[in-house]
Amino acid sequence: MNYTVVESGIVYSGVDAPQYSSCSFPAVCQLRNGTLIASFKAARRKIPDNASDRAAAVFSYDNGKTWSQPAELFEAPVVDGKPTTLRTLYFIEIKEGDLLAVCNAVDATMTDLPYYNEETEGLKMTYILFSHSYDNGKTWEPLERIQVETFRDLPLPLTGAPHITKEGRIGIQFEVNKHYYETEYWVHHSAAVYSEDGGKTWGNEVVITDCPEIYYWDQRISALPDGRVCDIFWTFDRRKGDYINIHYCESHDGGRSYGPLLDTGLSGQPGNVLQTADGALLAIYINRDAAPVIRLARSEDGKVWQDVLTVFDFGKNTKGKENAGMNDVWAEMGAFNIGHPFMTRLNDGTILAHFYSGPSTHRTDFHVVRIEEK
Repeated sequence: MNYTVVESGIVYSGVDAPQYSSCSFPAVCQLRNGTLIASFKAARRKIPDNASDRAAAVFSYDNGKTWSQPAELFEAPVVDGKPTTLRTLYFIEIKEGDLLAVCNAVDATMTDLPYYNEETEGLKMTYILFSHSYDNGKTWEPLERIQVETFRDLPLPLTGAPHITKEGRIGIQFEVNKHYYETEYWVHHSAAVYSEDGGKTWGNEVVITDCPEIYYWDQRISALPDGRVCDIFWTFDRRKGDYINIHYCESHDGGRSYGPLLDTGLSGQPGNVLQTADGALLAIYINRDAAPVIRLARSEDGKVWQDVLTVFDFGKNTKGKENAGMNDVWAEMGAFNIGHPFMTRLNDGTILAHFYSGPSTHRTDFHVVRIEEK
């Protein structure tokens, strides 16, 4: 199959809106009625000014030709007696008109401190919240907290949008971190929690990765039309203090268990995986070894991947000093001004790739690229 970029544009630019100057964690959901909802983290600065974080959404009713102004659909709630800020926001349509929103709220009592603690490798408390809309996103129920029993009261950052398996299970993907001032050795986990009743109650969590020496993090879970649930990881080797190749695994039982982790041979940070019209796999990822480049790679079996399209070439080398450990990695992430590539299969069959990019760390826009697959 051939892949061609047919259109590119900007969903939202905060160039004239200081409160939304930094756009990151972009996501797009298309409803059955054609409405597009794009969500992102909007802030004055990328980090460490977390007090300015907002979870924003914009709407398009003409298949992405025009977009509304940002709306903050939810107020940051008080959780466990603490004020919070809303950091990330994702949507999925469960059935026609029935939408699920999932977001992260972050403890806002330590506003002068960065999200990540360099001394302990801990995070501020991060909560998973959800809400339903039964009128295509016009009104929303109050946000509720999901307490994941296996990792009760630990910081749980979301790693992407929810997914619905072929049998109708709804999964929320997240990773497990330790508390801000916790000094014990941290074992990273990528995990998911599921609902069997349309997103009303949550449980049946599954731990996908559990490795003390290698962090399979920033996972992106996708449910494929053929019934597979696939997961792809940005992979960090703690022993080397740097990244290794992207890894991939699959579930063949609706997300209840996952097979072995496979080295894709691709270098960089992955987005999600889609199934192609002819049954193969298509992944989007960004390579930052030199000038950042967002690419599509195709695989017939999840083991061997081949680049098939350059989606976006930043054109300028942004690589700083080489990483020497976890703190360098977090500092590097905080300075990125391009990243988080994802794909959405639109109702017309085209693929909408989306990511953030801009001229500097704190001045980034929400970009989209439309791709035809033939």
